[in-house]
Amino acid sequence: MKVSYSVILLVIGISIVTASQSILQKLIKTLPQSQQVIKSCTTAIDRSKAALPNYKNIVTTYANIWNDATFPADRSSIQWSGKYTYYALDSFIDSKWKRLNNLCLNCTLFGSADYLSDIAQGALGDCYFLSTATAFAELNSRFEKIFVNPQKNLAGLYAFNVFIRGIPQIVIVDDSIPVGENGKDPVFAGIGNDNSIWGPLLEKAWAKTNANYERIEGGNTNEALCFLQNIPATQMLLEQFNKATLWTKISVADSKNWIITLNTPQSRNQNQDLCKFNLACAHSYSLLSVKTVYNKDRSQQVNLFKIRNPWRKDKEFQGSYKDGSSLWLTEGADGKNYAEQAGLVIADDGVFYMTMDEVLITFVLLEIGEYQENFITSWYDKRNDLTSNANSPSLYKFTLTEATPMYIRAIAYPSRMYPISCKSGQAYLRLALEDASGKRISQIYTNEDSLQFISLVDTPLAAGNYTLKFYPEWTTNHVKDYGIIINAPKNIVITDSLNRTSRLTAHDISSKQLQSKVRATVQQGNNETKSTNQTKTILPDISKNESAYELTGNLDQDIVKIRNSISLNISNEENGLYLQGKQSSFSAGNDQCTVKNNNATGEDEISCGCILGPDTYPKECLLVLLTEVGEGYESSIQLSSSDL
Repeated sequence: MKVSYSVILLVIGISIVTASQSILQKLIKTLPQSQQVIKSCTTAIDRSKAALPNYKNIVTTYANIWNDATFPADRSSIQWSGKYTYYALDSFIDSKWKRLNNLCLNCTLFGSADYLSDIAQGALGDCYFLSTATAFAELNSRFEKIFVNPQKNLAGLYAFNVFIRGIPQIVIVDDSIPVGENGKDPVFAGIGNDNSIWGPLLEKAWAKTNANYERIEGGNTNEALCFLQNIPATQMLLEQFNKATLWTKISVADSKNWIITLNTPQSRNQNQDLCKFNLACAHSYSLLSVKTVYNKDRSQQVNLFKIRNPWRKDKEFQGSYKDGSSLWLTEGADGKNYAEQAGLVIADDGVFYMTMDEVLITFVLLEIGEYQENFITSWYDKRNDLTSNANSPSLYKFTLTEATPMYIRAIAYPSRMYPISCKSGQAYLRLALEDASGKRISQIYTNEDSLQFISLVDTPLAAGNYTLKFYPEWTTNHVKDYGIIINAPKNIVITDSLNRTSRLTAHDISSKQLQSKVRATVQQGNNETKSTNQTKTILPDISKNESAYELTGNLDQDIVKIRNSISLNISNEENGLYLQGKQSSFSAGNDQCTVKNNNATGEDEISCGCILGPDTYPKECLLVLLTEVGEGYESSIQLSSSDL
């Protein structure tokens, strides 16, 4: 730094939250955690059974960011190596990582608008998960159950109520996500148009559950539904339906707020190929609703399907009812054209409409999740079952005092929780339901990923004593844990042959208002379909609420006093922030600064070092120089993450 003729106070890298374009925000990032993930065939499973940190304390008391050492911000969380990978994400393993708290300063978990603009699929092939999440978010009462602590917090920790083996568990993540070379755009699920961040966080929770991001590529809706809300799902080929039966099936499901997705056929280049109407092949879409529009005298009607692409774009869609089609202007019933009847919004938002004929020739698979608003999960958590097999079952019992509708399942760890090459094949599970006399009422035989179920919803099970017989056919390297699951309108106690229960984990439904106590919060904007009482935390608060301050020459005192006074006018200056003062003394300040005199020019060269820890807020360094009035200066700032 060249000292000339002015009195200055230089603030370098003022709070990265307020000065979003400051030089420090551009150059200093949170470094990957150094702790290495131990890679084995049971890493993800062991992680799911490990004790949780005290996340409530972390959220409420941490003024600095919290790093999840079990799922670190490095390549091990994107893709493993050697026998454990298909190398599907090679081009992303060296991605930078950035905290969402820093990436989007004004973001909140749910954003300011409805769910439709929230999900944007990135480079990861997890459309099955994101399309399901979008459909799931249609109904706030089920959607909000997932989020343990929806308030934005300084620690950047978010907890989720999910289900593993059909059993309630909590998964926690930090808010560090992979970003592109520019350090601004998420590589995988993106931020919502309304500044919502639940999409990338929920995707990260799914990736953590299954070892890494690579392991969540490709899948089915039933997996996502089981994870998010333990909802039984049915897969159906569209070719088995005619127009009337398909419309009835979907209309009934839509009226019940069930979750519906549609899949296009497979193709050589997967979703890089285009199928009918310019829709991506091998891709999953959310079916949001159905709508019938009528002509002026109601003599004709058109049944329309409202569909969403998780890529959050639809301008390439070439169906007859694409945005801007003249068909939308058809004069219709009650003085409303078709667009007005359907509630059409013209935008490249991923939402589009299709006719029945178009749906039948475009999609091959229909998946419906049978969400029951009043159903809860009852379970028996069995771990390390070394006795049951295909011929000798484990026994579980329950009693009903009245006729009760229900779903019954046995769920093991899904295949994707095991790294590639760890298992020789699928486990097959047989579950039989018998009454007190030993009469078999129903049974299922399913592999570990098909998630089939016994449905007694339309024919409730009568009052009485019942036995469930579980016959597993494990393969090599299977972890012999599973859940015996009953979904019903009331809690049902499930016991083993020794009359014991086993519920080792649970959800947290009491922490919705959990938030940081170290910073003030402000009210979030209105959200029509999601909770309107969410708050967002200002990270950090650098408001100037003290009166103007006169420099005294006592640097220790001056730095503290002027930092919070209105005299320090903070703005987004690239080379720091400057304040004119009135004193004329100099001090090196501390042992981090050195002064060298250049005999040739007669100028003083002052060098100061400042260490900014990645877990420290606010991220700022203050360098105070008091010179003679009228002196000028030149500045040179060098920043390096290697020095952190």
